[in-house]
Amino acid sequence: MQRIILDVDTGLDDAVALFLAAGLEEIKIEAVIATAGNVGLDKTLENTLNIMETTGLDCPVYAGSAAPLVRVPVEAGDFHGETGLDGPIFATRLRQEVQAQSGIDAMITLVTNNPQEITIVSVGPLTDLARALQREPAVASLAKEFVIMGGSFSSGNVTPEAEFNTYADPEAAKIVFSSGAKIALFSLDCTRTVTLSAERLEGFRAKSGRSNEVFVACMDTYTANYTKRRQGEPQMHDPLCVAYLIDPSKVSGAYHGVDVILEEGPSYGKTIKRDTSKNTFVAESIDIPWFWTLVERALAALP
Repeated sequence: MQRIILDVDTGLDDAVALFLAAGLEEIKIEAVIATAGNVGLDKTLENTLNIMETTGLDCPVYAGSAAPLVRVPVEAGDFHGETGLDGPIFATRLRQEVQAQSGIDAMITLVTNNPQEITIVSVGPLTDLARALQREPAVASLAKEFVIMGGSFSSGNVTPEAEFNTYADPEAAKIVFSSGAKIALFSLDCTRTVTLSAERLEGFRAKSGRSNEVFVACMDTYTANYTKRRQGEPQMHDPLCVAYLIDPSKVSGAYHGVDVILEEGPSYGKTIKRDTSKNTFVAESIDIPWFWTLVERALAALP
């Protein structure tokens, strides 16, 4: 059983990561932390609560950081919609409420009380994880692993060189990558290879269940936004981090040191490889048919 903390900025592909983690019996979600990113914290928190309510899973949801460590906030509402989760309509929540404790405090407490047991899966900006490390550096050694979606070693998706999650808080990313923790990184170089075809989406549309219905509504919006920008099929960035936990042998890659450029200019927020240390497993490819079997199994297991 993989015990995880999910740190999300819930937009459309984050929702898929949440469904995947909630529906796979190999994973136990200890906490979900919503952070600002794709949209502001008020919206990512609302989206996270709604998705977790949809799954029927009883696990605590916390509020994380409302702004980056240093830089002016940037958002990605153009891809995820005004709410960050345009598409599905949610009823009034019956159970899910945000916890009073901060997400950063919850992260520190869970990791320090369960050494080498908790994996932190961060699929938004790394602000929460960086703040936890600033407050308690031992989080780096006490966590089982950090699994991160972010960065690009080729071209970016928010600037020509930078990927959104890293660009949204590059100072935080630098803290995390230099922490000495065991890290698995899913950059755009890997996540861009996993896309949702129209045919596969129609296959999901034919299935039943509320979680499946919300998934399809999210993916309809995601697909429309990719089509509008003539960027091909929608890319499944965030859920790859969850899939990796089920069977790391389905992912190929190599170990590197990773750094982030902080100098102002066109390369601000770009990730680069520095092989002075090699604590980060950089994913290069994943078994794509296997990934989709996981999504199907997770959604079939959810209400």
